[in-house]
Amino acid sequence: ICDVLFAFPGILLAIAVVAVLGSGIANVIIAVAIFSIPAFARLVRGNTLVLKQQTFIESARSIGASDMTILLRHILPGTVSSIVVFFTMRIGTSIISAASLSFLGLGAQPPTPEWGAMLNEARADMVIAPHVAIFPALAIFLTVLAFNLLGDGLRDALDPKIKG
Repeated sequence: ICDVLFAFPGILLAIAVVAVLGSGIANVIIAVAIFSIPAFARLVRGNTLVLKQQTFIESARSIGASDMTILLRHILPGTVSSIVVFFTMRIGTSIISAASLSFLGLGAQPPTPEWGAMLNEARADMVIAPHVAIFPALAIFLTVLAFNLLGDGLRDALDPKIKG
């Protein structure tokens, strides 16, 4: 299923989901979540497969630890840091996707304020009032940058390879 979802560009899949469900902020959240889940699933699976081959997992099995104990005490703590970092970095992509859908008129409907919708409305006034478009674009840029820097900082703090 993940390979099928990876075959389509995320924004195209989100447009299709919103077209089926209808416009609105709740449907945008559902659409963005649908094309984000396969990346999380692949990350968790990859980390789990790597950790499963480690000697401490074999040691836990040899002393008779149950699968649930191994999962909760060894595998989950080993994958949480990469999931948190990936989630933080993925927030920026989700913000851009939601703003894109709202720019196209598929997101939050007026009078709900949304940066993508504000950019769409500002297109007509770009020549006489460029600040009407600059401020929502700057808000999107700074928010995405902040989440990416947060994710980078979390990666530096949580990655054991960098600490050593």
